[in-house]
Amino acid sequence: MSFPSPAVSARDRMLALLQVTGGMISVQLGTSLAKLLFPVFGAGNMLGLRTFFGSVALVLFFGSWRWHGLSVRVLRLLLPYGIALTGMNAMFYLALNRLPLGIAVAIEFIGPLTLAFLSSRRVTDVLWIAVTVVGLALLLKPQSAVTLDLLGVGYALVGAGFWTSYIVICRKLAHKVPPGHACAVGMGIGGVILLVPCTLPALAIGLHQPTMLALSIVVALSSSALPYALEMRAMHRLTTREFGLLCSLEPVCATLSGTLLLHEIPSLRQLCGILCIVTASAGIVLGPSQNRKEALPSELPELLD
Repeated sequence: MSFPSPAVSARDRMLALLQVTGGMISVQLGTSLAKLLFPVFGAGNMLGLRTFFGSVALVLFFGSWRWHGLSVRVLRLLLPYGIALTGMNAMFYLALNRLPLGIAVAIEFIGPLTLAFLSSRRVTDVLWIAVTVVGLALLLKPQSAVTLDLLGVGYALVGAGFWTSYIVICRKLAHKVPPGHACAVGMGIGGVILLVPCTLPALAIGLHQPTMLALSIVVALSSSALPYALEMRAMHRLTTREFGLLCSLEPVCATLSGTLLLHEIPSLRQLCGILCIVTASAGIVLGPSQNRKEALPSELPELLD
């Protein structure tokens, strides 16, 4: 999907900015709640519930069951999309089970940042990739009091790879499949993949703890359906650069959410690392665009969280 640059009123633009910000906050609230439910369901089972209920909500929201364009050929196109989306979310939840929320998001952000750098022809982007490396080094450098779980870091890095493949697939699907239906069907594919190993065991647990099961529905709505609905309305009033700049604040939003809701307070060094990654992302997005491809994808990176 492309981002048009229509002449819109200041009020409409402000509303769009608030919608994107609201979607980002919703994602982080949903992610924090999901982590609180990990002791009940487990990270994998929680992913199954989030994917199952999220796909149902998206299908209902976009009316994908009435979509006449759905065919075997389209399903073949969407299969890699669904696999990439599922792998991305799976690695994120596995990383989140072992790492603070803000750090997990910051590490996985390396994926789209690297792709943006490889898509660029500007010499100045070398500076931004250097800032990213510094940020990652600050995040991963062992400390005397707190050390990061290496397996969690590995999950986050694999998730960054899945995120990169997700972006590439999104670009290939542009103008071939409507983005709303692509997301709904793609997440439905993930729901099928996770049904037996993750979702059914989680539903069995939820039958004995209906309150926890209801909270998992809140996770699905706040992590998938609500932010996507908000941002789909907003992106027609924002340029790619404006949208990308807001998305670059995702690690900061995740850190604040982790601090306030999960009591995951980053050290000064880790906070500096996160800010380095955010600065690099913003720098790439705000750079001249006439000599390079879009720095960030037009699909929603919040679907990761």
